[in-house]
Amino acid sequence: MQLFICPEFQVTGNQLIIKKNPELIQQLRKVLRAQMGYQFAVQAPEATERYFLRLQKRSDQELQAEIVQILPAPAKAPKTWMLLSLPNKQEKLELIIQKFTEIGIDEIYLWASERSVLKAINPNKLQRLSKIMQEATEQSWNRSLPKLSFIEAPQTLHQEWKFIVFDLPSTQQHTTSSKASALPLLGVVGPEGGLTERDYQSFPEGFERASLWDSVLRMETAAIIWAWKLKNLKN
Repeated sequence: MQLFICPEFQVTGNQLIIKKNPELIQQLRKVLRAQMGYQFAVQAPEATERYFLRLQKRSDQELQAEIVQILPAPAKAPKTWMLLSLPNKQEKLELIIQKFTEIGIDEIYLWASERSVLKAINPNKLQRLSKIMQEATEQSWNRSLPKLSFIEAPQTLHQEWKFIVFDLPSTQQHTTSSKASALPLLGVVGPEGGLTERDYQSFPEGFERASLWDSVLRMETAAIIWAWKLKNLKN
């Protein structure tokens, strides 16, 4: 069954009506080729409940569905944050963002470290990343969309975190014991060429370095594994 994250819909009795959402309507009509009776689920962003529906009517502007069941959305897990150095290719960035979303990372900060090849993200690319996050949220049935933003430097982050840094390449051969930290954890992933001394100076005092194992991993592989590991520490 397909889940859709839908910011606006109207509930009247046992019916749910969706308007002003051409992408969702188009996906049902032309991608999924949904016929009357097609079953799907809808959830508003950050909502505490999900509507399980059966399609009744559709047009180019609106669709109407019967509410079959209303169930609570999954309980919200402890928040997890990641700071990602921009990789050398847009395709890698899209893959990492997709997997961060599936894993359940709550907030993602993008940053051009000293050795990052990409130095900025234009609005069109951010819009594409937002679409990737929505699709990944729907595919994984996560409760909410991550928040995504580009920052100029780690010093601009206002919240107080404990930075846990996975760098490429890493000379550190230990796994951090971050679970004991009283501060919330922010996972940091360096770029393909590794973080520089200037990058490390931009982190707050008390940050930790961590590694996964002796193998040399691609940046996108390391980022995905590190995000999963941090999420696992939080839970």
